[in-house]
Amino acid sequence: MRRTLTIGMIVVGIALMVISYFGLSAPWGAEAVDNSNPRMPFAPLLFILGLMFAFGSAAVYEILPDRDRDRDRE
Repeated sequence: MRRTLTIGMIVVGIALMVISYFGLSAPWGAEAVDNSNPRMPFAPLLFILGLMFAFGSAAVYEILPDRDRDRDRE
């Protein structure tokens, strides 16, 4: 369970980062200052949220108990 949740969080985090960086950020090669703003105002927030998901997956992996270790103790 914890591996699945951890991998899911990593995938969601990386997907958010890639989408917000390449799809929602300011266009590349923009010459004018008017074009330097992101396409969506909250694109940096989505990137940071993706980082939090990806790095938070390590905390989820450590906090959730491992079923195999619990079975070995009994």
